[in-house]
Amino acid sequence: MSANESFGGYYADTAYTPDKRRHWEEENPERDKIIGSRLSWDRKTQDTGPKEMYDPSHIEMAEVEEEKRQASDVEGDDVFKKLKARYDHQAMMPPNYKITAVVFYMTTAFGKGFFFISVIVYALMILAFLGAAVFQVKSFGESFGAVLEGGGMILPLSVFFFVAWKGGEFLEKKHPDIFLGLRKGPVWKADRQTGTLTLYHPKKAWKKRVEAPFYEFDAYLQSSPDTQGSATYTLTLYHPQTRVSQKMKSFFPSTKMQGELIAGWQFLQRYMDVSQPLPDVPGLEIHRHKDPTTAAADKRRRRNPRFWRDKSEDEIKKIQEDKYRKNTRLR
Repeated sequence: MSANESFGGYYADTAYTPDKRRHWEEENPERDKIIGSRLSWDRKTQDTGPKEMYDPSHIEMAEVEEEKRQASDVEGDDVFKKLKARYDHQAMMPPNYKITAVVFYMTTAFGKGFFFISVIVYALMILAFLGAAVFQVKSFGESFGAVLEGGGMILPLSVFFFVAWKGGEFLEKKHPDIFLGLRKGPVWKADRQTGTLTLYHPKKAWKKRVEAPFYEFDAYLQSSPDTQGSATYTLTLYHPQTRVSQKMKSFFPSTKMQGELIAGWQFLQRYMDVSQPLPDVPGLEIHRHKDPTTAAADKRRRRNPRFWRDKSEDEIKKIQEDKYRKNTRLR
């Protein structure tokens, strides 16, 4: 009996199960390819995921987002329109950042870092000249003049870095839409309930490039050199029929660790597979009871519905590190 029949039509007939992928591969053995290492599909995906998926901060983030959703009384795609992201039992829709988000973030980070560096440099300069005066290497007047001269050079830079740092933090707090540079439309949507993966135009809000069953996409690890020449990997999904590809780094960031992205690909398969429970990660715990397959499996296993929320941050981080060590061995 299919998941759709078992749960009264909750899932669409197009919902993903591994047998659909197997049949599709048999029918499309000579499909189009792109450059990169094509990843395999699993018949029964292990309950895994990249290190980021096990971050303890995801518990509070999920609770805050759910409170906002309930207060706004929105469902479906309106969740993204209201919150600019979605991550629950029905769909995954990562934020769609503008390039200005990177600029504001880097300016704030560098401003903070260089402000403290400039303060430390000036403090060391003062100590050096005071030491020179004490040990009579230079007169007190010469040392004081050197300190003033150094301050005239460093102070303007310190003020500039301080303004960049605090200005960025103010913008993030008071005008997060400007600081984050969130676009109105999504990048992609993985819909567990319908089994479809939708790729949107990166700049034209809600304009679909491709909407197709999840099992029609091939996953690739693509590599490119960083500034030091080391390989950096990106998880890319490719739709052979339309020849449209999508880098998944908005949810699974590029990294030097291949295993992290392989675990991310396994996570996505597990999330979409309605014959299996949702991935057991902190950010999805408050939604587990809403998904029929997951709720039934949790009841059979007598899973503590507060498994993650009842753990301390240190306990969760220990699990997170264990998962990461396993991921490093994935090839």
